[in-house]
Amino acid sequence: MDDATLRRRLWDGFAALQTLLGGHARQGSVLRREGIVASVVPSAPDSPALNAVVALEPAAAPYALDELAHQYAEAGVRRWAIWVDGGAWDVTAELRRAGLAIASASPGMGAEIQRLQLDLSHADRDAGADLRTVGRVNDLAYGNVDARLERTLTTLHEDTLRGYRSNLNGAAAAVALALHHGGDCGVSFVATVPQARRRGLATEVMRSVLADALHNGLDSVTLQATEQGERLYQQLGLRRLGSMELWEHRRY
Repeated sequence: MDDATLRRRLWDGFAALQTLLGGHARQGSVLRREGIVASVVPSAPDSPALNAVVALEPAAAPYALDELAHQYAEAGVRRWAIWVDGGAWDVTAELRRAGLAIASASPGMGAEIQRLQLDLSHADRDAGADLRTVGRVNDLAYGNVDARLERTLTTLHEDTLRGYRSNLNGAAAAVALALHHGGDCGVSFVATVPQARRRGLATEVMRSVLADALHNGLDSVTLQATEQGERLYQQLGLRRLGSMELWEHRRY
């Protein structure tokens, strides 16, 4: 499977996740326009990760800025952002001129599962976690004192997203979320609580994710990595597909 196919699956899955986040959040909504999908989550007005636009076609993003600003303002959202392919330099230049600022640049990664050359026979495919647990561990990992991710993920359907966990001393210490979408396993919300890091728990969780995806007939895995997490995914056999940039708009 070539990089172009994996990139398309990565962005399609990313857009599908944002659709779920906005469509199921309390008083949330989804804005769809040609080339973009936007989630609106009024219950987390200062979270650009939840109030985010996915530019499936980067060139469409600048043309939607006025409508996006209006929709988010109407919902009382103070911080929202646009995910765009970092290679679309002409588009990111327009976003900068429009007053948006780059908040992060993260590697998008992916691979064919069969080519990972991992022994998944001992992975725990039953290491399931409910979405509340996935959200709670992410809030602890990222220092969200308002429990924004726990509150948002709890509203989603358990049969649509699959949660995974690895325990330390009997409690969930590392988690991940997977969306099975169009033959791809889109992984997100991978997190480990601070006191449990560097124990291999995230690797253990990812093995469970991959084993379950393989069992369900999926042939690729894609995800957005943090700079810190990229080494883990490289060790598992995923490769970098490009940069995913988050361009943020703030209203005070």
